[in-house]
Amino acid sequence: MHTNPSPRHDVASTMNESTRLNETATQQTLKIVVLSLTSSLTRRQQVMDKFALLNVKFEFLNAIDGRTDTHPYLQNYNEQAFLRHRRRKAVPGELGCYVSHLLAWEQCLAINQPLLVLEDDFELTSDFIAGIKVLEALAANVGYVRLEPLESNWVVTVWQQPHFSLVKQLRVGMCATGYLITPNCAKHLLKKAKSICYPIDLFLKYTFIHQQTMYALCPPLVYPTHTDSIIGIKARKQRERGLGLQLQRFFYKWFYVIANTTTNLINSYKK
Repeated sequence: MHTNPSPRHDVASTMNESTRLNETATQQTLKIVVLSLTSSLTRRQQVMDKFALLNVKFEFLNAIDGRTDTHPYLQNYNEQAFLRHRRRKAVPGELGCYVSHLLAWEQCLAINQPLLVLEDDFELTSDFIAGIKVLEALAANVGYVRLEPLESNWVVTVWQQPHFSLVKQLRVGMCATGYLITPNCAKHLLKKAKSICYPIDLFLKYTFIHQQTMYALCPPLVYPTHTDSIIGIKARKQRERGLGLQLQRFFYKWFYVIANTTTNLINSYKK
């Protein structure tokens, strides 16, 4: 599903079509944080090199290592709920990733301004600098904007210009490599995210739970590389055996497919 942009949408009124998308990042007002383990020295250097080339300002937010750290939020892991949703137990790196995003949302609330959040395994596209200027203009009228490639074309276009468009997602993709979040959205997500019942990207996909509209900016500004992930692709593909667990997983999966799609359809008609 792909619809034409609505000229009445509030987002459109915030954008001036004469915006110079070729401006450099020297006028950047949007704060950027990169979630990164303090021990990930190679990744941190790569991040610094990428942004130095573009003269982009950013800060590292020290991520939580679920294997070794003892952050109190890690105690909120609900293993039985995680099993129902994923048919496997969480791996330590996954729990640390979840908590790290919560810390970013708390920072967004603390500074009371929009925040661009990146995981440190991102790669930038050629549209990144121009996209920052677009996000700065849109931030007053959105809550959460995904910045990575769409996984589904089931979207509703709400604003469009010659190069960029803003869409509402009817099927939200996985991964949380890069996104814009505003304080109001951060507040609502934090209320629903304290108990760790699923990976962070699945929580964001479950709009039925948090009720936030999931926007995406097209074309994407970043994409994930998944290099040297401490979570591990193989670990995430493992599944616990047992007919009872399989039936629970089947029920939960399809319940949330229907519930999330319904929520996203309702949100698509909201201004």
